[in-house]
Amino acid sequence: MIPECIAAMGAARTVATDYAATGVVASVSLTPETILDAVTVLDKEGYLLEDVTASDLNEGFEITYHFSLFEGKSRLVLRLIAPHNTPRVPSISGIYPGANWHERECFDFFGIDFTGHPNLHYLLLPEDFEGHPLVKAEKARKGLVDVMPQSWLVAVGLAEPETPKAEKPEQQHATVAGAKEYSHASL
Repeated sequence: MIPECIAAMGAARTVATDYAATGVVASVSLTPETILDAVTVLDKEGYLLEDVTASDLNEGFEITYHFSLFEGKSRLVLRLIAPHNTPRVPSISGIYPGANWHERECFDFFGIDFTGHPNLHYLLLPEDFEGHPLVKAEKARKGLVDVMPQSWLVAVGLAEPETPKAEKPEQQHATVAGAKEYSHASL
């Protein structure tokens, strides 16, 4: 079930997901321009920030934010894409101070500029380190269609629904040459 507060987020797209399969109730696609409004809504609703991560994909850097409430199946994932040539996203650390280190880690490894971050410099890498070690070569990147669940791809129009596979007729018990068949009564 998609929480009602998502309607106030300015989402580009919201996909209900199978909690048992994905661990989240909804995947919310945003833009860098709408992330602060969305996070403000979740903060007012009492959601807690679990993590901020990034992936280097063909489409750009996908930044994901996981939020949840203490009770019930309420986990949400917010997703946005920052372009490779200008990976810039507003920092949410002013709303969720715990995002500070998560954003610094994404900066270390991907070079994502979290604008408005109070202390955006290397967290794990030496200050004189050059480059960002998790940025992939263009030919090594995968696309959203390679990494996202099928239900999400269908919901956003990037894939067709899978057709149910025809069930195979039950195979008859075959005896291996030289093997003896036993019934439960003879054991």
